[in-house]
Amino acid sequence: MRNKPLNDTIDTKQKILQAAAQIINEKGILSLTLEAVAKRAGISKGGLLYHFSSKDALMEGMNNFLLQGYINKVECLTNQDSHLKGKWTRAYVTETFRQLDQEASMNAAFLSAAATNPMLFNSMIDRLQKLHNNIEDDNINPVAATVIRLAADGLYYNHLYGINVTKDMREKVLAFLISLTLEDTK
Repeated sequence: MRNKPLNDTIDTKQKILQAAAQIINEKGILSLTLEAVAKRAGISKGGLLYHFSSKDALMEGMNNFLLQGYINKVECLTNQDSHLKGKWTRAYVTETFRQLDQEASMNAAFLSAAATNPMLFNSMIDRLQKLHNNIEDDNINPVAATVIRLAADGLYYNHLYGINVTKDMREKVLAFLISLTLEDTK
């Protein structure tokens, strides 16, 4: 028997998670079953169970996929930023705005799923708190950094709930928030 290459495993997991997100967004969280996800992903239920042993494991997988990808991208942007002051805040804002177009569907689905299982928020809160601590200790005024983060979060959650801002206005808001991280406000 031939072993599956690692990329096939990653692609299958992502396909499963995207299928789950589609079902939640189209039909609601109560329509999410392992059978429905397997069918939507084009795999057998056994194939799904190989990657996610239960519906809770699937939801945890969605959380991990979204959050770890987000954190990795924020850290990468931080490492690429040569301007020490405010780099965590800039990276957070930049990646949060990018997520509006990239991962909004899966994030919306995860929020719906988490509403039925609040325990899913626990690991998310712990991991995001570390980012928030970095932002508050970002060599700029911690209140300004927190307000900037909250503004980005507010735009993001408004987008998830269907309260959209035009792309032009989003770009202006992003530029404004980034400019605030470059001011000497310590």
